[in-house]
Amino acid sequence: MKTESIEIRPRSEEKESAPLVRQSFRIPVSEKESVHVIIKQKTYRVSNIGQEGVGIRSDRLSGLKFGEIYTNCELILQNERFKGLTGKIIHYSPSASGQLEHGIRWIGLDAEQRQSLEAVFLQMKSCALENNDRKISKI
Repeated sequence: MKTESIEIRPRSEEKESAPLVRQSFRIPVSEKESVHVIIKQKTYRVSNIGQEGVGIRSDRLSGLKFGEIYTNCELILQNERFKGLTGKIIHYSPSASGQLEHGIRWIGLDAEQRQSLEAVFLQMKSCALENNDRKISKI
């Protein structure tokens, strides 16, 4: 074997004792809802939505890459369309279905875009917590 293997480093006790905390609230999007995002002229179903971005699932050949920034994205909700968004792929991980779950953060939003997206998100969050139709525990 001529190539070196990846170095394995022990985990720090400090880091392990700290609980993992999600930085932002995300709302799961059910299959019956029509929420999509268009990136590079390809439409993806949104699996969850947050105040700062969305989660999507795609096959492994989607062409979306970690750290890449995509311009002219479009978020399509049932009755609203947000055009001209810029999204950055901030994470990806495999899902149980074998697809990849990609996290997209909106960047460079102007004040109007930020306010409009926030209003829609807060409305969806309120409905989700009221209806509790996504198995969200009330605190």
